[in-house]
Amino acid sequence: MENIKWDSEVDVIVVGTGAAGSAAASVAFSKGSSVLMLEKGKMVGGTTMKSGGQPWIPNNVFLRNQGTVDDRQDCLKFMARGNYPQLYDPTNPHFGLMDQEYSLLEAYYDNGYKAIDYFMKIGACQFVLSQPVLPDYVDHVPENKVLRGRLVAPANPQGMTGFGIDLIKQFSKWIKDHGIPVLLNHRARRILLNDRREAVGVSAELPDGTVKNFRAKKAVVFGCGGFTHNRDLILHFQKGPTFGGCAVITNTGDLVYMGQAVGAQLSNMNCAWNAEIPLEPALELSSTPDDIWQPLGDSMILVNKYGKRVVNEKRNYNDRTKVHFYWDPVEQEYPNQILCMIYDQRTVDVYGDSPEPYPVPPPGTKENYVIEGKDWDDLSRNIRQRVAELAPRIGSWRLAEGFEENLKQTVLRFNQFANRGIDEDFQRGGFPYDVEWHTQIFSIPSKDTKWPENDRPNPTMYPFTASGPYYCILIAGGTLDTNGGPRIDPGAHILDTENRPIPGLYGAGNCIAAPMPNYIAGGATLGNALTFGYVAGLNAAEEKVKEIA
Repeated sequence: MENIKWDSEVDVIVVGTGAAGSAAASVAFSKGSSVLMLEKGKMVGGTTMKSGGQPWIPNNVFLRNQGTVDDRQDCLKFMARGNYPQLYDPTNPHFGLMDQEYSLLEAYYDNGYKAIDYFMKIGACQFVLSQPVLPDYVDHVPENKVLRGRLVAPANPQGMTGFGIDLIKQFSKWIKDHGIPVLLNHRARRILLNDRREAVGVSAELPDGTVKNFRAKKAVVFGCGGFTHNRDLILHFQKGPTFGGCAVITNTGDLVYMGQAVGAQLSNMNCAWNAEIPLEPALELSSTPDDIWQPLGDSMILVNKYGKRVVNEKRNYNDRTKVHFYWDPVEQEYPNQILCMIYDQRTVDVYGDSPEPYPVPPPGTKENYVIEGKDWDDLSRNIRQRVAELAPRIGSWRLAEGFEENLKQTVLRFNQFANRGIDEDFQRGGFPYDVEWHTQIFSIPSKDTKWPENDRPNPTMYPFTASGPYYCILIAGGTLDTNGGPRIDPGAHILDTENRPIPGLYGAGNCIAAPMPNYIAGGATLGNALTFGYVAGLNAAEEKVKEIA
């Protein structure tokens, strides 16, 4: 260790420039530490740049200012119910959770709102209450006492609701204005420890193979991405067939390997922030432009290889995606490995120009992954042909015998539900999330169309047109990113296999085991990242200087 040539020396090294890394760097610097940031990609921001950029923050300043009480105990009860339903016991002091898991939820509640207040105070990022004010994803359990208002957003240049790009632009400007060096194309490959097993630096590799060593006198903070684009880790750790996701292509789980090398304890490796993705674009490039937040339209269904609906199509993307991972113990197969998103021409014309039509092409445009048929028989025939063409890349999944007739019967049954307004199979449109996301965000009907507006009792359901054309997009399970990796404690210290903090080593964001691992609400991803990035930055700045030897 004494003979290492250091290319740079600072108090705190931060790996990653997304929400978690930017939070840690700004806080550590504001507390008096010198900071260096390393970024694997060619530009700053990571997956945060592509994200909604809006963190879920209990007891935030906007709730407080409007007089809404987000009681700590009530909120922790809801977080316990939403994140660990298999353990949840409302009569238990920790609601059935083990001490370590409960303490992380406490840290989230206790530090999230302080982080947002602090970022605004130092000028690193300004936030507003996200508009429209939409419900949490776990929207119909009695434990959720504050259904709306915990989602905050970075302010855009007009002072209104912004997104991930606005969050990164603000943090990046603050980082640049304060002279914090940011080295792009520097892939962290090794955590450097001294003889006392304290983190004292990072080795990073450049695209040409050059290796540089960076000394961290106080601490190293990892705020980089998950392992969405590491096929080996996805295969061996995720719950079921996963084809990619919208995480940036550089998210290959580097910290998983580096953490193992220094004795870090891994946790939550089978979990992810799941979302559906169009299959065919993912087969070409696993980093898709976007995820399918909510399938577009009211005359739209998702059917499996048997031509049958298997899910409430309007539930949140994380929970909806998990139906792809269902294992049939009798047939010994994943019948929902790929789903067919079926919709009609009215859906295209009425909803295709909404703010979030992906992956349905806007009216008047085409995409190769859209399968078309002039009637139901023609559509089924064309779907079967497309699946045959994709066979070498999708394993054993094929349309079953009887798909054609089952699809017709499924559409007929759906039309009956739509006319009555009640989905007897999956309760579509029966919950606040279903209706509000459909009507306020992802599907704003165009008025300039020959088609009638939805005059049925359920705004999320409308009968399919009596004649074609009809369309299909093949849909697969994917991620926004994974959320497993080294385990942390409430202070964001990375733990070893005996639950002891590795001195000087911190983590936040999707590269670690998420402190709140389930997607109970929009913004849970960024809430985890900003909250524990803030905590990591505070504690890293307070670390003592460590000797190299």
